[in-house]
Amino acid sequence: PIYTLFLTPKEAVFTLKNNNRGPSVMRMELLGANPAAQVSGAEKLPGVANYHIGSDPAKWRLGISTFGKVNYQDLYPGVNAVFYGNQRQLEYDFVVAPGADPTRISLGFTGVHPALNANGDVVLKFASGNLTLKKPIVYQEAGGQKKIIDARYTIAGGAVRFRLGKYNHHQALVID
Repeated sequence: PIYTLFLTPKEAVFTLKNNNRGPSVMRMELLGANPAAQVSGAEKLPGVANYHIGSDPAKWRLGISTFGKVNYQDLYPGVNAVFYGNQRQLEYDFVVAPGADPTRISLGFTGVHPALNANGDVVLKFASGNLTLKKPIVYQEAGGQKKIIDARYTIAGGAVRFRLGKYNHHQALVID
């Protein structure tokens, strides 16, 4: 109830509701991302949405499917992403294929000022409050077990990136 999310091929746009002021808008751009990345819905939800915008029925959209996840294929070379909800919280994961370069992932923000806090979280500062991106949890799966990889955010030139500890470059890597 406090935000609306719009996903485009290269960015996530958040509109945050403020009680005393108009809404705040924040853009999280996937810097250097493939503008032709394949975007698709996953985990189809029951029901449909209808959009009756304007008075011309030819422009209305009826029976639109809804999904629990949005997948981005080939966002960066060998890197896919998935956006989804988890207990009313937005989450996104980057899935890095074996041999792909996770340092290509870079997040740029418009409408907020990113800063790191003592916990390693990115705090996005709005005029009306803050939004927090929790410290990343990075792992690799082997033999049915998750092996946690040391990871943290870095901020340079306004761009947020991931700094990773040692990991097996021959296995897939998940940045949660």
